[in-house]
Amino acid sequence: MYHKRINIFPNNFMFGAATSAFQVEGAANEKGRGLAIHERKKKVAGICDFSVASDHFHHLDEDVALMKELGLNAYRFSISWTRIFPDGKTLNEQGFEFYDELIDKLIEANIEPIVTIYHFEYPQALVDKYGGWLSKKSIDDYLLLASYLFERYKTKVKYWISINEQDHIVKIVDRLGISSEIAGMEYENIAQIANYHMCVAVAKANELCHRIIPGAIIGPAINPMPALAATSNPEDAIAAMEFEELNYCYLLDLYCRGEYSPFYLKYLADRNITVETNVEDMEVMKANPPDFIGINYYMSQTIAANNDKQISLRGKDVVISETGIYDIVLNEHIEQSTWGWPICSEGITLSIAKIYNRYHLPMMITENGLGAHDEVINEVIADDYRINYLKDHLSQIKNCLGLGYPIIGYCAWSLIDLVSGREGMDKRYGFIYVNRDNEDLRDLKRIKKKSFYWYQKVISERGERL
Repeated sequence: MYHKRINIFPNNFMFGAATSAFQVEGAANEKGRGLAIHERKKKVAGICDFSVASDHFHHLDEDVALMKELGLNAYRFSISWTRIFPDGKTLNEQGFEFYDELIDKLIEANIEPIVTIYHFEYPQALVDKYGGWLSKKSIDDYLLLASYLFERYKTKVKYWISINEQDHIVKIVDRLGISSEIAGMEYENIAQIANYHMCVAVAKANELCHRIIPGAIIGPAINPMPALAATSNPEDAIAAMEFEELNYCYLLDLYCRGEYSPFYLKYLADRNITVETNVEDMEVMKANPPDFIGINYYMSQTIAANNDKQISLRGKDVVISETGIYDIVLNEHIEQSTWGWPICSEGITLSIAKIYNRYHLPMMITENGLGAHDEVINEVIADDYRINYLKDHLSQIKNCLGLGYPIIGYCAWSLIDLVSGREGMDKRYGFIYVNRDNEDLRDLKRIKKKSFYWYQKVISERGERL
């Protein structure tokens, strides 16, 4: 819709950047930290693990100084569950020291801390003990972590992310910490059990947060991929709608409404997938919705109908087709990244509009960024491709604000180069280059990219030229 655009972002809009603990901190074996599930994963040749990562743990002062120089007024980061509770049960006071210092330094620099309670980094000890999220005991484990964080930082942290990308946790076997040999119906049932337990845990954490920290704001971060119909054929439009129901709406229905949609219940029933619910849990979910919805936006998907008369299971990894429902197809109108991710800034507008129109909650862009091979030439990283990506997406967000959608802030992914979940250090996202690769730690020197200075200017001008 053509309309009069706003000139600048509102004064209370937060310009931030984001990271996650296991991808950036390093110091995997220091200060009593325990084993997390990703550390049991078989190492891929030529791809680094997370033991050193970007060594943020030992570069804290320098990294916060860079945040301040960049002009951030918000920083989203996650807590390493196994630093605080190495075995998932026993408190490790030493584990708090890094976060105490980080939060104090952020506040001193006038940077709002946005804390993610759980970002993929789950204690292996809890999986070994009773299957982690497959047990209802996992709800109390999560609440133990959350309660300690709320109590310790109740005067310092207002914004909380309950769980990052729960949909990806339950659909990617590595992130549940269970055997990769589990597949088919067994895996589908396990995934739904874990999903249910996480939703109950999130609702109880919402209630706990509001009780311990009056005025706090808490919400989940999800990864919507808005669906574009491949053609003008109405069947593709229906397939696109059904893709979104299976991709993220089913989860937000539980978070925000405390219910499974009729579509999702039928989907499960047709596949003989059962979830044991109880009235008390559902009432807890219904009574404790989030205060906002975090949106991790990277791409849209283009969807065509799959009219096979069979019924399939999604399996346990990235899905590009579901028999009888949809196929993900290429879109000739949309550029792709080096890793084949569609680059579609309009998709962030679709995500904001669809999510608000269905759930009527404020939103925060909790992740958005472009992974690329960055090249250092004479100490300069000219990442114009990243600038163009972020500029287009921020322009869409600015437009959405002008249309009246309530968006709290924007956290680019990522502040600094970190270890990508699958591609290690080859796939870089940061405004700040870290001088290391998959094989050689080098000196871990921080080098500001061209995008650093661009984002610095965007923040100082509050997006006036976008």
